[in-house]
Amino acid sequence: MSVVLPLNLEAPCSSGLQTRDYVSHIPAELLSTIFHFAQCPSAVDDRRSEEEDEDFARRCALHSQVAVLVSHVSGYWRAVALATCTLWRHIDIGRNESVEKIRAYLARSGPSTTLRFRLDLRWEIPALTEIVDLVFEHLDRWERFTIHSNIETMDIPVVSRLYDASAPALEQLGLCIHDIDSENLKRVRRADFEQILTRGCPRLTVVRLRGLSMHFFRPPLTSITTLYLEQTRGLFIGFECFKHLLTAAPALAHLSIHDAILDEHDFWPTDSVDSIPLPSLISLRIAIPGLVQHIFSDILISISAPKLQSLVLKDLGEFYLDRFLQLPGASSKFPALRALTFCDFDYQSHERLALMCAALPSITDFTCIHTTTDAPTLLFLMAGQSKASVAGSPTDDPWQRLRTFSTNLDVDDLELLRTAVERRQRIGFPLRVLRISGIDEEDIGEEEEETWKWLGEELTVDRFEALERWPPGSDFDPDDTLFT
Repeated sequence: MSVVLPLNLEAPCSSGLQTRDYVSHIPAELLSTIFHFAQCPSAVDDRRSEEEDEDFARRCALHSQVAVLVSHVSGYWRAVALATCTLWRHIDIGRNESVEKIRAYLARSGPSTTLRFRLDLRWEIPALTEIVDLVFEHLDRWERFTIHSNIETMDIPVVSRLYDASAPALEQLGLCIHDIDSENLKRVRRADFEQILTRGCPRLTVVRLRGLSMHFFRPPLTSITTLYLEQTRGLFIGFECFKHLLTAAPALAHLSIHDAILDEHDFWPTDSVDSIPLPSLISLRIAIPGLVQHIFSDILISISAPKLQSLVLKDLGEFYLDRFLQLPGASSKFPALRALTFCDFDYQSHERLALMCAALPSITDFTCIHTTTDAPTLLFLMAGQSKASVAGSPTDDPWQRLRTFSTNLDVDDLELLRTAVERRQRIGFPLRVLRISGIDEEDIGEEEEETWKWLGEELTVDRFEALERWPPGSDFDPDDTLFT
């Protein structure tokens, strides 16, 4: 990271300095790195659900204000901050934003630094037209662009400006558009599959289409590796458009679907097995509320994803995976699948969970986060306290390769957990890692203390605080809230 200090200002020699003075004499390169580190949200942000909303909002605001805060500590810190162009690339535009501030950030970022814009237009913003004009003047420098808007209007069009445009440096695009006015609706490119950035965005790899964006503001998907399709706002895209969206992205590795794709009366082909080839898909998340949860099965049946490693299912009804689970050859459909997550649900039926274990036989990492106080159904199967048997398993037991189990438990579940762990050890399929939420050590009474100690000796027991970031290894994403 290059930092160019003014010629008449250098970091003083630190020999003989008191410890309390050292922060004013940190070498410029190191200080610049520290500034960047402070600007990046940490893993703590993934646990936002456990803190008050206003505390989280305040901490997020601090992340976006780091550049300003550090530049007011001392003259030396200010010089380093102003010389670190990339520190000013993050430009958040929201309520009461001023044109002057945006101009200052753009000037400090220099002429060649790529920019990361985040526009929240859900509030009234003075001088909005001037601000939007200023943002689009630097379209060739966009690296990340996210917009939240209640409505796209003809008076002040924003996303519509991207129709015949190119964004050569754009890597991440998030379009969260909840409505569009009638005048704009007359001119949207309904018939075209690629509707915006038609002159090219060769580096674009991450796209979030929320609300009406997936209907009216679709970019080219050729280079996309991560795609979010979210909250269709009651306008369903149908099977053919869904298929076209996915097959237009040959490099797609991570797919997240939240909300219905077609309504309960729409037709999903009955002969759709493996009709949507996704040769690069590694991770998949699905959450479909309401009356069309049969689409859970339809999607899993229709896609061909031989490299799929991770599957997250949220708010799944008890019966809606039956078609997939009973599909001939289901157990060989996703040969690379190792990680399975149930989010906000658990099977109450032991028999249906046994079907799941048979259909997805190679799971090594299972996460079950549910909102009830009942013990996870898997514990009863692993403890041998169920009449349900897993087809294809030599011992009728679930997931012989399972090594990591993450879940929320009550103290009263510890004995059942120990029974399950002991039985897995006896039959030669031991668990290795247990990640638990909902139990604090101070909640453990004398009766449970010995069991808790035994578990800690036999397994690696970690505290389970939040679902892993998605996709795995990605940066913190403040918009990824629908699966948390």
